[in-house]
Amino acid sequence: MAQPVLAACGLQGVDALPPLTLLKQHSGVDGSFLIASILGHRLKSSRDNHVLLVATQHTYHHYSSACMKLSFNLGPGRDSGQLQVLDVAAELYRSYPLSCSPSLDDVTNRIRAFLEAHPKATILMDDLTYFLNFGYSEAELIDFVEQLVTPSASFVVKVNTAELYGTLCANLDDLARTEIRLERLASGQFREVDGRLSVSRFQAGESAEQALMEVKKVEKSVLYKVNERNIKVFVPGEVGIKNV
Repeated sequence: MAQPVLAACGLQGVDALPPLTLLKQHSGVDGSFLIASILGHRLKSSRDNHVLLVATQHTYHHYSSACMKLSFNLGPGRDSGQLQVLDVAAELYRSYPLSCSPSLDDVTNRIRAFLEAHPKATILMDDLTYFLNFGYSEAELIDFVEQLVTPSASFVVKVNTAELYGTLCANLDDLARTEIRLERLASGQFREVDGRLSVSRFQAGESAEQALMEVKKVEKSVLYKVNERNIKVFVPGEVGIKNV
């Protein structure tokens, strides 16, 4: 079950997600479990929630299997059109050798077409930094996100926070109202815990002057463990995990 981690992130029971939610995974951490959790929950919570999954690091079949283990069946949503999938890596494989790199312009156009049909939809992007492997610059990826973020839709973007991508992450930090950071434990590997999850949000001021000086603050920090059929969260210092 994914409810504990969704509740920890403040994503359970909400009608709409923020215009931009940034999932930042540190090197050595795979945040796809959070994409799968959000994906399944959005589809299951209401048939009016339309979702576009832009898969890069993992394929649709990976997410279908992951969601099934969390009690989310993606099949009915995809059959009805509630879920649409842009499997970037799979399409690139099928087009080889005619095309040796994915087209960011094509991805942009297809997301825009989806939003025209479903203005209040949720867009889930598996890993934006995937495109850096094909010669796209950080500036191009920043522009890509800026032109797609709208007040009505919800854009969830996962990025790798390696030091190489400092400019990209810093700019997306400024755009995102909500930031979810997934980190490895500073003390090393631990059998009962996979890593630390921290949620930060902008705290808007009451006046216009205060709003100009708003800062993103850590709202919650928990430890998490991804099991075969559920995701558990722990408060740091709980019995059995005092040293992490």
